[in-house]
Amino acid sequence: METSATFTGDVDKTQIPPLNQKRILAFVNHFLISTCTFLNEFALNCETKFVRMERQLQRTEAALIILEAKLASIPVDNESDNASTPQVNTEATISDEIDKPAQEEPTEAEVKGVKVCEDIHYKKFFKMLHVGVPAPAVKIKMQTEGLDPQMLDKPDFMLEDGVLE
Repeated sequence: METSATFTGDVDKTQIPPLNQKRILAFVNHFLISTCTFLNEFALNCETKFVRMERQLQRTEAALIILEAKLASIPVDNESDNASTPQVNTEATISDEIDKPAQEEPTEAEVKGVKVCEDIHYKKFFKMLHVGVPAPAVKIKMQTEGLDPQMLDKPDFMLEDGVLE
């Protein structure tokens, strides 16, 4: 068989000797073994990374639970509200009230409602801000609990259906 016949495609295939089957079998086995080894190592590596990520997620979740428990244990500071109202001599106040004509009754809009910062549903979120939790994180937590995160920006807004503790 000539070399030029191989390039031109004019080869008589009956004249080509058969391939060595043991050699082909060795190549196929080597390919299969190396591919399986690669896939097993890849799967093990991925599983290890997933386990590491799961542990890290569990640690983060545990830290979040601890932080929420600490925030829940902080008492609400009502002393700042009391400190801002001056102490008045009650005897002088009573005599002034007797001398003054009857003042107007507060309107219904003033009587109804609770400030957002005093509402039982929003109070813990304002406490989180007071402790130093970033506002965007608090707003995300509010959304997960089904509350309006915009209320965090207006603490003196009056809620008509608000509930005091």
